[in-house]
Amino acid sequence: EVRVRRRGAQDTSTQVNDKIQWYGLRTRLNTRDEYPDWTTMSVRIRSGGRLGAQSENQVNVVATRILPGLQPDGVWSQPQPTRDISAFVRHIAASIGYTDANLDMDELRRLHAAWAARGESFDHVYDATTVKEALNLALGAGMSEFTVHDGLILPVRDGLRTQFEQSYSPHNMTGPLVRAFRVPRVDDFDGVEVEYTDGETWAQETVKCLLSGDQGFKLDKIQLRGVTDRTRAWRIGMRRRRELRYRRWDYSFTTEMDALNSRYLSYVPLIGDDPGYGASAILKHIEPAGGQALLHVSEPVSWEPDAHHVVAYRRPDGTLAGPFSARPGDDEYAILADIPQPWPAVTLKQEPPHVYFGTVERWCFPALITGIRPSGMESAQVEAENYDPRVYGSDDEQPPG
Repeated sequence: EVRVRRRGAQDTSTQVNDKIQWYGLRTRLNTRDEYPDWTTMSVRIRSGGRLGAQSENQVNVVATRILPGLQPDGVWSQPQPTRDISAFVRHIAASIGYTDANLDMDELRRLHAAWAARGESFDHVYDATTVKEALNLALGAGMSEFTVHDGLILPVRDGLRTQFEQSYSPHNMTGPLVRAFRVPRVDDFDGVEVEYTDGETWAQETVKCLLSGDQGFKLDKIQLRGVTDRTRAWRIGMRRRRELRYRRWDYSFTTEMDALNSRYLSYVPLIGDDPGYGASAILKHIEPAGGQALLHVSEPVSWEPDAHHVVAYRRPDGTLAGPFSARPGDDEYAILADIPQPWPAVTLKQEPPHVYFGTVERWCFPALITGIRPSGMESAQVEAENYDPRVYGSDDEQPPG
C-alpha cells in the first residue's frame, strides 16, 4: 500500500495532480520477536474515533541507558540502568574502539566520586555529533571539560585549589611575565540566563543567575544540555557569572620545555618582576640555624615592616614546596624559614632550586593555565588566567525561590 498526496495547486481543476509527494508505505512483513542488542517495548493506545495527523509523535518514553557503572573499588559493574557521567564517558570512548587504557582512570575515578557525592548525572538523547562534542556534553553536566594529556582522555574539573603545581618565575621564563587586566565596561554582561530542559515537565525552562549588584539588563545566555534539574542549571550559570566578574587578569609568558610539565587548568604560582610583589632567586646554600633552615640566595631580599613574609622553592620536578613562614637572616641575602626536612639539595649535578619570596598576600600571582603552545623543540608559549576562590562560591548553594 502506497500513499501519496498532492503538493501545491498549479491547476484549478481538482482532478489534476501536477506534483505528488510519497507519503507512506505499508507492507506485510514476517513477524519478528527478537532484536539483539536492543531494548524494545510495545504500547497499546485506546482513544476515540478520531486521531490527529500527528498522533504518532505524541508517545514519549523516559529511558535510562543500561551500561557498566564505576564502583567504589574502581572496577566496572555488570551493565545496569545508570545516569552516571563516568559510564557515558567510557561508553562514548568505547564506541570508537578505545579501552580503559586510553582513559586517565585515576582522574575519572576521582571525578566520579565527586559527581556521585553531589548528585550530578547526565540526561540527554544524542543526535548525530562528533566524539569530542559528545564527551564535552557529557562532562559539561558535571562542570568538567574534555582534554587529552600524554595521549590519554583526561576529564578536567575546575574547583577550589589548595596545592600549587609547577611554578614559573624569571628564572625559568625566557621572556617577561605579561599581565593584562580586562577593565569592566558598561556593555559587559551583568547576569547569566540558563536555558535547560526540566526533568518533570520536559519543557524548556530558564533560570537567571545574578550576583549582588546585577541588574540583569544584559544577560549572557547559555543553552544547557544534559542537565534537567533547576538547581544544577543555576549552579552552572552562577559559576559562569562569577567567572565573568572575578576572572579579569590574563597572563602570558614563554619558557623552554618547563611548561610541558603543566596541563590545562593546572594551578600554578607566577612570579614576575613587578615592584611590590614577590621576587625570585637561586638557592646557593642551605644550613640549619636554631631549629630553622637558613637559606643563602643569589638576590637581595627586602622586608616590609609589620608584614608576614613567606618563602617557597621549586623542586627538581618543577613542583612547588611551600610557602613557609620566613624572617630576616644575618644579611640581605639570607632568609630564615620553617622548612621541614628533607631540605632541597644544592648540587652541581642538577639545576639549583629556585626560591620565591614575598609577603603572604603578594608573594605570587595564583593562576590557572588555559593554553600551552609548543614552538619547535625548545620553547613554549603559555597563557593563564587569575585564580579566585570566589568563582566557586555558588557551587553548593540553592537558587533563590
